[in-house]
Amino acid sequence: MRAVAESLVAGERVSAWDLNDAGPDDFPELREIRRTGNQALRNAARALLFGLGGPEALGEDDLTLLRRLIKSKIAVEVPLAMRSCEFWYAIPTTDQAAVLDAFGLSDAEPVTMSLGTEIWNQHYHGSGHQRCARLYVSPALDGWTLVFGRPSDDQHPADVTGESSWSIEPREQYQAMLANEKVRRGVDRDRCVALSRRFGAAQLYWRSHGDSTTSWCVAEKGELVRFYDVSAPEESAGELAAENGYLLPHEDTPLPEGWADDIEHTDDPLDWQREWVRRHRRLKAELGLPDHCDADTIAEALSVHPGKIGPHTRAEGHGVIALTRCGREYGHPRTLLRGLAYPPAPERPSFLDEDQT
Repeated sequence: MRAVAESLVAGERVSAWDLNDAGPDDFPELREIRRTGNQALRNAARALLFGLGGPEALGEDDLTLLRRLIKSKIAVEVPLAMRSCEFWYAIPTTDQAAVLDAFGLSDAEPVTMSLGTEIWNQHYHGSGHQRCARLYVSPALDGWTLVFGRPSDDQHPADVTGESSWSIEPREQYQAMLANEKVRRGVDRDRCVALSRRFGAAQLYWRSHGDSTTSWCVAEKGELVRFYDVSAPEESAGELAAENGYLLPHEDTPLPEGWADDIEHTDDPLDWQREWVRRHRRLKAELGLPDHCDADTIAEALSVHPGKIGPHTRAEGHGVIALTRCGREYGHPRTLLRGLAYPPAPERPSFLDEDQT
């Protein structure tokens, strides 16, 4: 583990996937580094202990120091925008304890907003119950509490079929996948409605940063007000004033026929993509065509958009990470906290960063 700790200190890319073969047997070596290493190595060892076993793996002294450090940072913290938030609930309450109870969460550990964001952004790393073991619950932001992730029961609904039971025929596999997605949409709608019955209102948002997948659900006083999912527009229910003046994500932009046919394909496929984006933006502006709305658009209009949080946002209390039923059964998921322990590796730029016109 010393070599991994040294890689972290050097700013090399190490992820939770690289720790799949590590476990409690490595704790003694990491704790020895905590006692005898230099400051940088000690911080990296602390990050690895947390990454392998969660807060309890740190030991009483380290956990006390970590909690003290987090408490001091919370006292002076300024709200900051989240990146890659993807899936979240927005609930109009400042009662964090009630929210934790509603989602079946326990073992809450206070975190700064930056630390909570970092933990959430790594929820998809690793295998098994990594995605469903732990949720991040924000402080109250302009009166709204945001919950990132699904509780265990929603992540594992009874009517979802496992891949091991699927046919080997590709078409039947695809149909099974679609059936599972339909079940999950129903579970998410039911959860949103149930939360609104308890808190007066609830909203659920999904915005993929890997493709165009997006959805939103709004419920009030136990009634579904609006549901939309780009993957199943036929299941839509209700409507929102916030959608007025926009195209829905599944609707095509009414551009002239053949508008992109003459874009040249070169050896670099990104050349075509960049030119497609430039021309699409230019034609939309020239023709005065509306933009598409998505979960980000609706969240910003109706509650709090995680990506637009900032010094202007009124924050009450502090955020927490908390365990779901899966977390209590299987333990904390593996999470390497770069922001707390060692220099982060540089971010990779988007292929569109070269030209935003």
